[in-house]
Amino acid sequence: MSDQREGGDAEKRKLLIPSFLTADVFKKERKAPMERRLRLRRRGDVDEGRALMNPNTMKELNITMEIEAVLVGGGARERRYVFKVVAKDDVPPGEVWCNEEELRRNGIADNSIATIRAHKREQSDQGNP
Repeated sequence: MSDQREGGDAEKRKLLIPSFLTADVFKKERKAPMERRLRLRRRGDVDEGRALMNPNTMKELNITMEIEAVLVGGGARERRYVFKVVAKDDVPPGEVWCNEEELRRNGIADNSIATIRAHKREQSDQGNP
């Protein structure tokens, strides 16, 4: 009689495996990051409205034409700036080079850390000629 009860319990029991012990096959693949915190550097040899970035960093962040740089200001204020981006191998991977005068005019110090992501235009702008 005890054999029947043990057999019934075995069917009801389920084995719980912690997530850190599961096989890599079952784990979801991580997506490439869509944004990264990089340093904005002032450079005199960069045209106004443009930014220079490392091509590998651009590829990693899926950046093609424009970037959006978001700087955190005092309080709850965020400052957003849009630059047309140009790939250049001389730029270190953790930096974005921008025009010196433009950054000074906007109050951005050299070596400021900003969140860099691909700029997405509003859909209403793209639909209108």
